[in-house]
Amino acid sequence: MPNFTHKRKSVSRLMAPVALAVILAGCSAPNLYNQQAPLTDITAAAAQSSAAYLSKAQASKGAERINWEILALKAMIEEGKWQQADQQVTKLSQQSMSPLQIAEWQLARASVRYHQGQYQEALNSLNFQPSWQLTKSQYQRYYTFRAELLDQLNHKFQAARERSKLDFYLSSDQKAANWNNLWHDLSGYSNTQLSNVKIGSDEGVLKGWVELAMLKNSTSRQPGKLKDAVEQWLNQHPYHPANQYLPAELEAVMNLKAIKLDRVALLLPLSGRFAEQGKTVRDGFIDAMMDDADRSADTNLNIYDTDAESIASIMAKLQQNGTQFVVGPLRKDKISEFQQDNTTHINTLALNMPPEINSSHPNTCYFALSPEQGAEQAAEHIFSEGHRNPVVLVPSNSYGQRVSTAFNQEWANLNSQPAQVATFGASDEIPQQIRQVFGRAPGSQTDAIYIVASKNELMTIKPFIEASLPPSGNPPQIYVSSRSNPDRKGYSPEIRGVEIGDIPLLVNPPASYMERFNQLWPNEGNTSVRLHAFGMDAYLLSNELPQLRAMSDYTTQGVTGKLSADGQCVIHRQIDWGKFTADGIQPE
Repeated sequence: MPNFTHKRKSVSRLMAPVALAVILAGCSAPNLYNQQAPLTDITAAAAQSSAAYLSKAQASKGAERINWEILALKAMIEEGKWQQADQQVTKLSQQSMSPLQIAEWQLARASVRYHQGQYQEALNSLNFQPSWQLTKSQYQRYYTFRAELLDQLNHKFQAARERSKLDFYLSSDQKAANWNNLWHDLSGYSNTQLSNVKIGSDEGVLKGWVELAMLKNSTSRQPGKLKDAVEQWLNQHPYHPANQYLPAELEAVMNLKAIKLDRVALLLPLSGRFAEQGKTVRDGFIDAMMDDADRSADTNLNIYDTDAESIASIMAKLQQNGTQFVVGPLRKDKISEFQQDNTTHINTLALNMPPEINSSHPNTCYFALSPEQGAEQAAEHIFSEGHRNPVVLVPSNSYGQRVSTAFNQEWANLNSQPAQVATFGASDEIPQQIRQVFGRAPGSQTDAIYIVASKNELMTIKPFIEASLPPSGNPPQIYVSSRSNPDRKGYSPEIRGVEIGDIPLLVNPPASYMERFNQLWPNEGNTSVRLHAFGMDAYLLSNELPQLRAMSDYTTQGVTGKLSADGQCVIHRQIDWGKFTADGIQPE
């Protein structure tokens, strides 16, 4: 949901329960039409008990008696006396009331129907007549309630229409929330749907919001064009409220500044323990850079070995040569060290996740081949395929604990019941451990198994799982992480039918890419392919980060997955899924 800015302040969405409270409370705003105020202000909130108001009604006559009875009805709603309130609604319907009294009665009646879950009936209850002259408060509550009810009924465009009318009755500090709600109502529509709606000649403001929504839809993948289009539209419509209450996502695009890539530095371990990984990432980055036909001819890339030179020394060189963007470091400890020394706040794409993300480094984004992200997506994928009783089988070490925790945290967001977690150790312990998990009653209810294991471990585990399951019924579907993906030298029959989550470049590799990769880096396994792809996507992100940061719903397709960024600029990857067959992985 987009946030809104009012003079650069974000506001929250006005939800139906809040709107209902406002409707019940009323307000004592000045009379819009200068009508004579009644002796009893029935537009105000009920300040006494329903019993007290009913007592006053019994002692009164005529219009004043009805006023007290209306206030008693409002008090009953505040007190949660819904059955009594329903009876009071019926009683008042038999009275002869003025337009102002009828308006309050309609609002209260709609509140009762809303509480009963009768949203359409509540909407039908709100029917102010054009000839009525009511207070500003009543019109404000009327349009607010109608908009919220239409939202509940999923009639979003009609809700936006009501919010457009509501603006006339709002104070200046209420307008931003109203336009926020209207923008949210329009955001779910496609341009085809928006182009087919009928907008009256007197609905110029609503028409303007629709045009902005269509601009966003048509150019959301091209932030530069969207920025130009919105700027031109605002100049052509200087009196439209969007000039003051522009949605936060559009304002972020208006403030979008591209990262200059004339001077780029790549910080990787090119010697020591992690040299092989660092060199593979470097090769992937350069590979993608060379393939970029739109790359500036003036791009200057400097590569630094973080294991052969201190971060302080590297930082001094970066500042001396005017480096504008840094990709790396790769190791977590080096990232923390680099952030401490990055006093000039050079834009950085760190290639790992430090233990904690420091908010004092807003110019840093984080990209990693995180097994936790893979586990989270496995939970989402398994849930989307209709399974509700999975078992997570992981190594009995800290790695397995991290992965299983990530899976279960995501599973808790999807399903009220936690997933069962089981562990395995050395190969000679696996048979007994598997029988303990799947040989008891809970194991017989299992409908999916997510295994985090190497190919050899999977080959050992899978037969014991099959032997431990009941002979009757549907066997659970087995899902595995990328660790189980064997190198591209043939697939064993034992793992056919198993579903795997991995990077797109390994689930559905382009033949042309793999042919070139095998020529340049022969005899390399899937781990090298992933690291090479990681470097390729690091280059892609170097160009895409401004858009990813500016637009919450912006994504870009990389070779490690579909990439997006969260509020802390942590890059998330949506992996692909496939199934092992005799010919390799068949993409889903």
